[in-house]
Amino acid sequence: MKQNHDIRVVLFDLGNVLVDLGDISEMHAMLNTQGEESDVWLKWLRSPTVAAFDSGKITFDQFADRLLKEVNSNIDREAFKASFRAWPRGLFAGALELVESVKPEYHRAILSNTNAAHWPRLMDEMALAGKFHSYYASHLVGFVKPDDAIYLHVIEHLQVLPEQILFIDDNQVNIDTANRLGMLAYRVKGVDAARDVLHRYGVI
Repeated sequence: MKQNHDIRVVLFDLGNVLVDLGDISEMHAMLNTQGEESDVWLKWLRSPTVAAFDSGKITFDQFADRLLKEVNSNIDREAFKASFRAWPRGLFAGALELVESVKPEYHRAILSNTNAAHWPRLMDEMALAGKFHSYYASHLVGFVKPDDAIYLHVIEHLQVLPEQILFIDDNQVNIDTANRLGMLAYRVKGVDAARDVLHRYGVI
């Protein structure tokens, strides 16, 4: 176990860390694309339409119209919206238990690229509300990962040093920014991988 007494914050991404986003076929359908999962996620993260929706700048209807046009998809808008809203399937088994196992001396927080269509489901249906001390949802703070601004917002808001934050996320591009800014950041997918990192640092 790598005890690290400088860590004060345990920062969780949601999708593919605590929340099951299903397999890559759903993203292929939404983005009218194919290829490796990491490449599809990069396409998603680099989409100006996704960034606008995830930073709260456009409505769900505007997002649907623009994304379908951006990816040259002829899916019906309402069918796309229903599919998109249902995309997060639910929490992975053991996700809440993992969050609750973080020792009480650590500040638990979420840093997630999310949106107005998914956030109510994450908080209410999946019962993540009240499980963390701080919530940094991209559509509410107005910034998105992997841009520096959202990480700097978290650091400033929490009034900690970057190296006092242990961050786990499923996308390497998000990890790269966090590491460059001085955070302890690790790419994980799923609860078991997340638990391994948190255990290594003695925060659970």
